[in-house]
Amino acid sequence: GINAEYGIQRVCVCNCVYLNMTLFSTLLGRQKSTTPSTGGDAPPTTQPAPAPVSTNPIEVDELERAKEEALKQAASSAMESGMYESADFKRQVSSESLSDPKIKALMQQLREWINDVLTDDHIVVKNLCEDLYDGQVLSHLIESLAGAKIEHKEVAQSVATQKAKLTEVLNQTNYYLQMNPESIKWSVDNIHNKYLPSVLHLLVALARHYGIPKRLPSFVTIKVIQINKASAANPEPSEETNVEQITGDEERETYNFAARQQERDVFDTLFDSAPDRVNNVKEKLLTFSSNMLSKMDRTCGNIEEDFASGVNLIFMMSIAESYYVPLYSFTLEPDAYDHKLHNVTLALNLMMEAGIERPKCTAESIVSRDLKSTLRVLFAIYTKYKHQM
Repeated sequence: GINAEYGIQRVCVCNCVYLNMTLFSTLLGRQKSTTPSTGGDAPPTTQPAPAPVSTNPIEVDELERAKEEALKQAASSAMESGMYESADFKRQVSSESLSDPKIKALMQQLREWINDVLTDDHIVVKNLCEDLYDGQVLSHLIESLAGAKIEHKEVAQSVATQKAKLTEVLNQTNYYLQMNPESIKWSVDNIHNKYLPSVLHLLVALARHYGIPKRLPSFVTIKVIQINKASAANPEPSEETNVEQITGDEERETYNFAARQQERDVFDTLFDSAPDRVNNVKEKLLTFSSNMLSKMDRTCGNIEEDFASGVNLIFMMSIAESYYVPLYSFTLEPDAYDHKLHNVTLALNLMMEAGIERPKCTAESIVSRDLKSTLRVLFAIYTKYKHQM
């Protein structure tokens, strides 16, 4: 079949527990005496003797239950702090998504993978949003995965220094992922605010790029409630629900792309050792593509430009495999980057469905008009269908 699926402040758990424990003490009749501030050598005030600790089994059980409930509430609060707020709107992950077994399974798998990677650093991640928000643990993860060196500053305490460090770490991360800025679905503010969808997008991209041992669950989505604030244009606040796709068809995704990127292929050799022959290859592939596309009254004259939208690639696969790709599954005349990326991703999936090994390129590199990546894709199609044209 045709594959077109793509179609606030930090609250520390310890502080939460401490606040709740204070409430327990109040409930059980314990009062902490306060000493007024005095100057000079004023004699100390006499402190009342502490109340005896109850040995009543009922009160002790009540205290233990209260402690346990406080821990649960603190953990729940930390777990569900996936909120992002701007001047115009507020986004919050729905409670339904937080209890979704597929979301939980994805988070558990990512958490186990991170902990395996960070074993030598003796770092254990328990909560993805809480433990990655300030960039400290994330910098260790990138160092381990990319073999890079990120300068480790002292643990940042203020929001400004935390965001400065996180900015540095995310800039490095985005560089290693080789992603077009327009396709990145996370930001410093989102990660620092512990916004769950952005954290998952980042970790899924890292897991694919660096080759998580076991493939992630497919078609994981997360429901986000967006509350649009009242404004001059819209005097009443409004609410809308959006479904955000975190993973796609993971069986078709290329994993451990970072390792493949280091493997040289014929085009690396061509560009390095025989750049004078690049134009000959371009002309041959352009002639082949033009002949194929002429069957649908389409032409192409510039390899970098004419395949960046993905439309011609989709039509070439449609012609070669003799099937019709429904127009609703792609954008025929895309202007937005996301639409072009969707088209190219669909074309690459169609190639893999036809038994063509995915070329050493990303959808982003095709949209960005990278010549070497585009030649790789066209050469893969040429190799399989040259005898039927």
